[in-house]
Amino acid sequence: MDLRITQIHGRIGIDQYPSQLHIKQPKPMADIRQRQADITIRTTQPKVHVDQTQCYIESGLKPILMLNKDYYSESLRAGIEAIGNIAMEANALMDIEKGGNPIAEIALTKLESKGELNIVMMPRSRPKIWTDLGKVDIDISPNPADIKWNIHTRASIEATRHKVDIYMDVWPDINIDYIGKTFDREV
Repeated sequence: MDLRITQIHGRIGIDQYPSQLHIKQPKPMADIRQRQADITIRTTQPKVHVDQTQCYIESGLKPILMLNKDYYSESLRAGIEAIGNIAMEANALMDIEKGGNPIAEIALTKLESKGELNIVMMPRSRPKIWTDLGKVDIDISPNPADIKWNIHTRASIEATRHKVDIYMDVWPDINIDYIGKTFDREV
């Protein structure tokens, strides 16, 4: 038998469309107001004390009460010494008949210099210096920030579903053709 069989295989076509998701969410906005901190500063100034009393005393610049006391002591000593000298001179003059020249001797003692010359750097003592320390107190009171949020709670969402289209690209087929020359009708 002369038959020709032609077969066409079927083929399926598939088109896919992936899903898509678009989300739009506005960003939150913050309104922040920050007040400055409250600062309180209290200061106590330092003090420097200088006592130059001893320097002034050594230079001859004494306080009035000390100067009065020194003058009193010096004048008392000088007065007692003067009284003693006068008594000695009077006794020498009373004994003039014993001989000698007491007037010339008294005059000679008065002419003799008893002074001294000294060189001293003034003042000899240093001044007394002391300090009272200062103080700084700083109080800081921070103020909290005032924050207001503007939040968008809803998002704009657009979505497309995943889609698959299946179709027959080529339909299956079988063709049977007789290609012989004679055809036998009996079967």
